[in-house]
Amino acid sequence: MRRTESHIKKVEDLDAQVLDSLYNSAKSILNTCEKNDLSAVLFTSINDAEGTLTAATHIGYILTQLKKKILVINMDLNNPEHLGKYFERNHDETLIDVVTKSSYLSESIQQTQYENYDIINLGKTDEQYFLEILNTKDIKSKLNPLKNYYDAVLIIGPEAKYFEHYSNIFELADGTVTVSKDKTSNYKVLKRHIDKLGLFNIVSFGIIRNSK
Repeated sequence: MRRTESHIKKVEDLDAQVLDSLYNSAKSILNTCEKNDLSAVLFTSINDAEGTLTAATHIGYILTQLKKKILVINMDLNNPEHLGKYFERNHDETLIDVVTKSSYLSESIQQTQYENYDIINLGKTDEQYFLEILNTKDIKSKLNPLKNYYDAVLIIGPEAKYFEHYSNIFELADGTVTVSKDKTSNYKVLKRHIDKLGLFNIVSFGIIRNSK
């Protein structure tokens, strides 16, 4: 359900076919989170940043239709304005803006046009400054109060090849979903990426294959 009509800029509607195809995945994620008391789920891929955005945003919407309050956070430096594809914003504060001046990550939360569905945009910055923020601003502690307020926090991470630099992002999550292109994924690379998850002691929700 929409909160308002678009009043900031034209955004794309969520894809009904994608919503249908991801319903079972969303239910599985919800059931596992509730069973194991998990609240933050990282979405990443080895070769499909667009598919990661699609999966996270559409699953988030499905969860709102299941009466859950959802926050999506974009942590993909290569696509810092990714969420603008689907969501209107009610202000311009980003994660980068807020963590440099405040202890409250909540100041970067933006309401979207959908009820019970909020987002945090990363904001544009360079790699060196982003690494400094990840290493010094204790985003994990700032995120914890939000995990208590929302039923689920979905984090959009960078593609796997960048995680050597951004491993702190793994530490924000309780579980992770790996998005894969059906015909172009390298199985060995995909398996190596999933194996890495064990190093961070987080639950793998498995693979969502994007056939688009």
